[in-house]
Amino acid sequence: MGEINKPTKRTFWNVKDEFGNIVGEGFTDINQVTTTGQPEINQSVDAIGIYAQLPSTEGTPLEEGEIYEYNGGMVTIRQTHYRTIYTPEETPALFSVYRANTEGMNWVANEPVEIGDKRSYLGVTYQCIQSHTTQTGWKPINVPALWKEFIIVVEFPEWVQPTGAHDAYNIGDKVSYNGSHYISNTAANVWAPGVYGWQLM
Repeated sequence: MGEINKPTKRTFWNVKDEFGNIVGEGFTDINQVTTTGQPEINQSVDAIGIYAQLPSTEGTPLEEGEIYEYNGGMVTIRQTHYRTIYTPEETPALFSVYRANTEGMNWVANEPVEIGDKRSYLGVTYQCIQSHTTQTGWKPINVPALWKEFIIVVEFPEWVQPTGAHDAYNIGDKVSYNGSHYISNTAANVWAPGVYGWQLM
């Protein structure tokens, strides 16, 4: 039985029966689970090759509920219509746009975003703190209830000599020292990495 179990990035998928017919398609978001009764599930963190490409020819009929690949992500058809010259982002009444959950993507209107998604706007990276569909007037800088500025936390800060027990390192603390990464395996650790109380990562 095919399964996607709590991916770390949005994962696009489709499922085919024993005759090669698509019997299900969609995406699984971060920390969700998708299980299928079929033995195999085709999956990727971008939608290329998972779904048919969105037709670009003006006048092509599109049916409500259909799913297509578009710019490495996925679009669903919200209502039956004929393809126009406008992009899915410009026509939110016709399409829902789901992009790959990739670092560095620019913020766009008409995109469903989930908690944890990151988007860049005016050179600043923001992280979604409330699931919603983006709208023209809801730019990250204007809606602090939906977005917060994403600050990169240094996972291995540079080791600093403790001056006493109050600023000693604890078990599990991580540091960089002379170009290497260490984790403390000693409580109240005041020793330099490589001397005592540290495990080389």
